[in-house]
Amino acid sequence: ITTTYIMSTPFTAPFTFIDLFCGIGGFHQALQRLGGECVFASDIEQKCRTVYQDNYDMPVAGDITEVPVEDIPACNVVCAGFPCQPFSIGGYRKGFDDTRGTMFFEIERILTDKKPKTFILENVVGILSHNEKNTVNTIRKKLKNIGYDIFEKILDAKDFGLPQNRRRWFCV
Repeated sequence: ITTTYIMSTPFTAPFTFIDLFCGIGGFHQALQRLGGECVFASDIEQKCRTVYQDNYDMPVAGDITEVPVEDIPACNVVCAGFPCQPFSIGGYRKGFDDTRGTMFFEIERILTDKKPKTFILENVVGILSHNEKNTVNTIRKKLKNIGYDIFEKILDAKDFGLPQNRRRWFCV
C-alpha cells in the first residue's frame, strides 16, 4: 500500500511525515526508505521514545493529547498505528469507552488542522467488526467529513516475508 499509494499522490520524494503512536519506528523505517523526512513523532511510552530517539536522532513528544496542534509541524503524510487494545478480540473491546480507544480523535484533530495530502492508519482487523461496525463507520464518516477519500485493505505480515500471521487493517 505505502509504495503504490504514496508515490502516486501529488507529491514525490522528498516529502514530510509525522509519526503518531510511533512505537520504535516501523512507519519511520518504511517512509524514510521512500524518501520521506520525519518532522514530528509522538508516543506515550518512555521506553519506545528512547529507542526511537536513539535510532532516528530526533526528539519524540509524549502523550499526544497534551501536544497543542500548533506545536505539530505541517506535513505531507500523517502515519498512525493507533492503540488497538480497545478493538482487539484479545482485549475487553471497550472501543471509544476506553481512553486508548479515543486516540483516533487525536488523529482527526491533527488531520483537520494540518490537512496533509494523505495519511496511513493501521489497526487490528477487529476494528472492522467492533460495536456492530459502528466504530469503523464512525472513523470513516469523520475522515470523509474532513475531506478525505479513503481506501482500506487488510494486509497480513506473512504475505510480506514475516514468519507470523499478523492481519492488520490499513486505511489511506
